[in-house]
Amino acid sequence: MTASQGNVAVAGPGAGPAFRRPLRIASAAEHGSTKATSPRIFLMLVLIAAAMPYRIPTSIPLIHSISILDLLLIVAAVTLFLDLASRPIDLGYLPLFALLCVPFFVAAASLVWSEDRAETLRAVLVYVEGLIAYLFVVRELSGMSTDRIMSFVKRYAYLLIIPGVLLLLHVPGFEPQQVGLSQSSGDYISYYTRLSHPILGRSNNLATVLAMLAPLLFFWGHHRRDRRLIVAAFITLAAIAMTQSRGALLALLLAGILYAPVAASRRRAGGGSGLWSRILAAVTFALIGFAVLYTVNPATQEYFAARLTLTNVEERSKLASEALGEIGRRPMLGYGGGVKPAQPEQEQNELNALIATVAARKHVEETNVAKEDVHNAFLEQVVYYGIPLGIVVGLSLCGLVAFALARRSNLLAGVIAYTLIVQLVLFVFESSFEGTVLRVLFYLGVGLVVAAMRSAEASAVTSRLADS
Repeated sequence: MTASQGNVAVAGPGAGPAFRRPLRIASAAEHGSTKATSPRIFLMLVLIAAAMPYRIPTSIPLIHSISILDLLLIVAAVTLFLDLASRPIDLGYLPLFALLCVPFFVAAASLVWSEDRAETLRAVLVYVEGLIAYLFVVRELSGMSTDRIMSFVKRYAYLLIIPGVLLLLHVPGFEPQQVGLSQSSGDYISYYTRLSHPILGRSNNLATVLAMLAPLLFFWGHHRRDRRLIVAAFITLAAIAMTQSRGALLALLLAGILYAPVAASRRRAGGGSGLWSRILAAVTFALIGFAVLYTVNPATQEYFAARLTLTNVEERSKLASEALGEIGRRPMLGYGGGVKPAQPEQEQNELNALIATVAARKHVEETNVAKEDVHNAFLEQVVYYGIPLGIVVGLSLCGLVAFALARRSNLLAGVIAYTLIVQLVLFVFESSFEGTVLRVLFYLGVGLVVAAMRSAEASAVTSRLADS
């Protein structure tokens, strides 16, 4: 559905010939046609860097390494600043942008009481980078048709999948880039048992990013009968299945269950016949993708059984229990943004013993026994900021879904709400929101969906004016 122009005849008492000529209604996509149709080279460079954010070690204080994506976003920030000379910064939807700013302001406020101000300052800088990514994407896609925006979403999905495929094929330069990872360790081997990403990390991280793109591609491809988008959606869903990320697969299912009552109460254009058959075809294609990986990859055959055990669940339950104890020690203000609380000596000794046991077993499954995170983004906020502010940050993330649901007349609002619910459910299972790169990619993804939603609204307004 592209934004188009309409011709409206002005009629009324005494309207002469001069007033009966067609009145051109310009859509948002047509304001500055050169801008709307010009190639977005810089945007593509950012998407390429986001899909493969190679990191360069640095000796800069507070910053251990800097990625190509970081450098490009610094340039983007400069261009956004220079834009202020001619026009205000495009915030997308002001209420939604305000919700995205809440975690930043809370993290910045926690500098006052943080137990590790350097770590908290790093967290604040990551939030700044995320907001820049959001504002940059919204600006670059402003005025574009929804079809063209979806073509960028499609390219971004492919750019994310390709490095994972090259990793599985053992192509030089695409091996796991995790610092300090031994090639004989179980964690290293796990990269090759399922579709992972050499820079973003193991399968769960890749699945989290792809889960934000697949529903958009699928819905718009079905609505527009665009085979290229349908194929991209099928491939993206197959890639998610090949990651074997239980969290992502469960999130897609639970989000559908949570969204079903809402979907039943609202009639959406674009559903039409054939939707459920395409959903069934997509699920079948995803299962075929996993079957192919299992058949051709010996490492998957050898270690897939580990994905069926409850070992990971038990370990994450232990992490959640430890987090509750940490919250109990500082319930009101927490430890500061990004700060991992120091453990009591007895707990640390027990943890070291557990690490040694796991290392001896060379367990391939993701153990996550080191005190890295809670694997629950909402609980992590409470650890960082205390109960009151942690709840505020959690509610601000949930508010993104509420905002999408409130825009009932928008063609894309429903699928965007579903997409954001998927992310929220994923946050319950993991701490991807706390990942340095993953948080920036989350904000970038929100920028993509905001641009698509605005374009759909502009196109709908233009169509109504043309029909009137």
